[in-house]
Amino acid sequence: MSEAAKTLEPLINIQSEFARFEHFAKVLLDAYVLVDMEGRVVKSNTMLTQLTGLKTRQIMKADNLDGIITFEVDNKALGYKNIAHYDTPIRIDEVRGHVAGKDKEEDTLNLILGVYPFLNPKTNEKLGFFLLIRDVTAETNLQGQYKDKAIQSITDPLTTLFTRAYFEEYLSGQVTRMEVLPENERYPISIVMCDIDFFKKINDKYGHQAGDYVLRNVSRIMKHTFRKTDVCCRYGGEEFLVILPAANFENAGLAANKLRQAVQDEVIIFEDTHIPVTLSCGVSTIMIGQETYPEAMGRADAALYESKHNGRNLVSIHDGAKIVGTPRT
Repeated sequence: MSEAAKTLEPLINIQSEFARFEHFAKVLLDAYVLVDMEGRVVKSNTMLTQLTGLKTRQIMKADNLDGIITFEVDNKALGYKNIAHYDTPIRIDEVRGHVAGKDKEEDTLNLILGVYPFLNPKTNEKLGFFLLIRDVTAETNLQGQYKDKAIQSITDPLTTLFTRAYFEEYLSGQVTRMEVLPENERYPISIVMCDIDFFKKINDKYGHQAGDYVLRNVSRIMKHTFRKTDVCCRYGGEEFLVILPAANFENAGLAANKLRQAVQDEVIIFEDTHIPVTLSCGVSTIMIGQETYPEAMGRADAALYESKHNGRNLVSIHDGAKIVGTPRT
């Protein structure tokens, strides 16, 4: 081909390749930018000006996209060079966006990005990319509010442990799930019932505010002592219940003793006064298919009574046939 003929060939760049989509892009309700390989914005829509608060001329004069808006995914920066690296269309969820010149803490955007790379159809050389930016900040905040309310509905406000109602709902679901499984596929579910020793005396001697302070501290110790998979609940007053999935009564007894020791060792100071606190516990493991979970709870309660009867600050285990005390460590 002669040089004269070559000069008559249309110039291929990202704008020329995007031209066939431009009529469609005009009706998009999300912000978009067309970016070349140097990161320069060569085209954008009015939704981007609304999203960023920047005027079109500010957007077009920026050195590159990173000077307009920056992105983070899993706390890692996602700059235009990273985006330009994609060879195929991709959707990126849970993106944090920060508009240049705005406070990152106060003006963080929750975004979903859609990336479409443009290639030279003749040379397959990358020309840049089309970036669709969907702002889901309002929806995310609303979901967060609903989630917070849902958590509040199953959480005891004083101790921040789960409520008795949630305990029963969760335990019932766990037992039902085990009952439909073949016996060799089931895992044990244990219950620990705990009671703060002489709690009424604490309230009478130090006041109800001190009693609430003790409840919050014991709850905090419970959260730190048990596994993340264990479910710690306030059953009522000074009584607590814990569900331990995949733990037999021996392991549950060890966990209960660890809690008992931690509470005994904790130095609880309220208004410059040391309040000694101990805990008594009863343990049982649900005999799946042979008893209901309330019956297993009854055995844990009987074991707890045995701990109190034998001097308190103890853990007792009901193994299904008898109650066995565990020695203090």
